[in-house]
Amino acid sequence: MNRAGCTIVSPNYFAYARTLAASYLTQHPSHRFFVLIVANLTEDAPFHADVLTPVMLPAIGLADMYSEAMKYDILELNTNVKPTFMKHLIEAYQLDELVYLDPDIFCYAPLEPVFTALTSGATAVLTPHLTTPIFDGFVPGEQEMLYNGTYNLGFIALRKCEEAMRLLDWWERRCLDLGFSEGRTGLFVDQKWMNLAPGFFDGVAVLRDPGLNMAYWNLHERELVAEQHGYNVAGTQERAPEPLRFFHFSGIDTKDPMSLSRNTDRFALKDRPDLQAIFADYKAAVEANRGSAAEALSYGFDAFSDGTAVTRLARRIYAKHQSHFSGEDPFQADGKFAKFAKKLGLVKGKIKPAKQTWNDFNPSDRRVEAIHRMLKLALRVLGPDKYELLMRYLAHIAILRNQSVFLDNGLPPDPERSR
Repeated sequence: MNRAGCTIVSPNYFAYARTLAASYLTQHPSHRFFVLIVANLTEDAPFHADVLTPVMLPAIGLADMYSEAMKYDILELNTNVKPTFMKHLIEAYQLDELVYLDPDIFCYAPLEPVFTALTSGATAVLTPHLTTPIFDGFVPGEQEMLYNGTYNLGFIALRKCEEAMRLLDWWERRCLDLGFSEGRTGLFVDQKWMNLAPGFFDGVAVLRDPGLNMAYWNLHERELVAEQHGYNVAGTQERAPEPLRFFHFSGIDTKDPMSLSRNTDRFALKDRPDLQAIFADYKAAVEANRGSAAEALSYGFDAFSDGTAVTRLARRIYAKHQSHFSGEDPFQADGKFAKFAKKLGLVKGKIKPAKQTWNDFNPSDRRVEAIHRMLKLALRVLGPDKYELLMRYLAHIAILRNQSVFLDNGLPPDPERSR
């Protein structure tokens, strides 16, 4: 049986990949472990470390790597090339079974339930975010799972078979065409699509084993119990404890001793003594793997060739009008897209734009208050029915891709339409 594990990182996250690979191969010494490097690089020598096998992005067979890299930001690109990478590994290395794990995972015991499911005939194996209800007012809860997806795609395993390749083909097309992190349209990179997989494809197994994919989102239903040779997971349901197979340290800050995850307010590490040792050990392991020259290498898809930083707005407008810029590398500063983006003010300056979150929003800002006054006036002038229609329109154009209605002046001819 030819089995392997894999993950995907950009150079700045390489220490996590090294940590994961070592833990996976400790539990599965007869397997191989592959790491896809998502960056505008071709030389793999800097990424040869330990016993992992690096794979460079140009090698996996994307039809138009530069277009995908312009359309998506770094998180989106790393997640959306997942099915293409898995197809490449299965075909190039004649793998019978393949496990994908996010780089911020650590394996503590062999993934026997996964391989048992695959050898018993499962096409693919998924794990749900939640296996028990939770509605306590903290984040994340059931509503967040409706937003982010039923299954956590930090893990998926596949068996080489016709049905699995059909699943990968379908998933690949959706990821490369519509893999946006765009909650208003029901999209969340590669993950949300997998909600549909158990209904579309035969043999998709959903494993509810509490030792698989333990993470901040399911801590309300799982508790760690330290044993002499590892950890067990005691669940809230009436079942015997299971060995901890892998923990997903999503949202962690390895430099902060008290960090549990930036994505939850339900638990703090100081309130979970069962987690403190495993978090301390994991953070130390990642930090010990830092310092590789590979981590300093550039991502290469965050600026035009003249250094002008590419903004999220520019990426979304490119995605909307991609066919107008076909046949060129969109990162070239003298190309059609760079000129178009600069003319319309979609980009400005050479400093990479900081990611904005709700934590940066100040409802007391005078500009925000001015908008509120304008909306009150609009309600009085339009009346409630037309005001509701206005709100629907504003929600529509709040999706950056839809702002092309007033940002598409000066588009070059569409070569697809001229054929």
